[in-house]
Amino acid sequence: MAKPKHDGLYVSISQVKCYLRCPRQFELKYIRGTPPAFVPVPLAFGSAFHAALAAFYGEVKASGAPLKRDLVLDVFRAEWSRALEGPVRLQVDEEDNTSTDTMVDKGVSMLHTFAEHAEAHLDGVVVESVEKSFSVAIHDPDTGEVMEEQLVGTMDLVVLDHDRRTVVEHKSSSKKYSADQLKFDIQPTGYKLAARQAGMGEVGLRFQICTKVKVPQMQVVDITRDAQDEDDFLRTAGGVLKAIDAGVSYPIRGWACRGCQFAHACRGASS
Repeated sequence: MAKPKHDGLYVSISQVKCYLRCPRQFELKYIRGTPPAFVPVPLAFGSAFHAALAAFYGEVKASGAPLKRDLVLDVFRAEWSRALEGPVRLQVDEEDNTSTDTMVDKGVSMLHTFAEHAEAHLDGVVVESVEKSFSVAIHDPDTGEVMEEQLVGTMDLVVLDHDRRTVVEHKSSSKKYSADQLKFDIQPTGYKLAARQAGMGEVGLRFQICTKVKVPQMQVVDITRDAQDEDDFLRTAGGVLKAIDAGVSYPIRGWACRGCQFAHACRGASS
């Protein structure tokens, strides 16, 4: 299996998570560059929702006041229209009754819920960064050896919340996150490591989740990651990189195959 082609060697947290879900999907997406058969509606929706939240907090950073509600909604509508009109069709999960026609109304409802919550919790909060990119070193926790690849990614939001620097991850979800999802997601662990290397010190970590239920709700949870979590993250990321370098690829068959963008190319991909 060939290695990904890019300027410099890097791996993102989303790439690590993709490999953990299914090495064959990683190969098709990142190694072979196989065109996806479709874009899942939740993925396109999440991107549009994130763009709207970035616009909201970007205005807070620039002026100290939130972006007007109508303008936040306009950003979402524009991003959703761009996805609908894009070169790759959108696909709804066949077991989901939601259609692309209803997604704008759902997004508007969710954004009203988000804005009401966010506007009520801006006192004592200073927005430092929106969509903050990072690139940091990964090392082997046993030998201390620094790996060739850099860990790259983007933090949705960095705030000073009553003098406590906190990295906030935005999510749109069909339901509230479970205790296990909050505890074991590796993404905030990567953010904590990246923040320390970037000179941001020891940061707080927060999930800010807006649910897609009939009456949207905000789930805002401050989480912790300790030294063991960081050690686990480094071992996981390092193990994935070593497997990629060794050309390890295999399919993981299961329920997720039904909604996989690369299922059409998966059979026979080892040839």
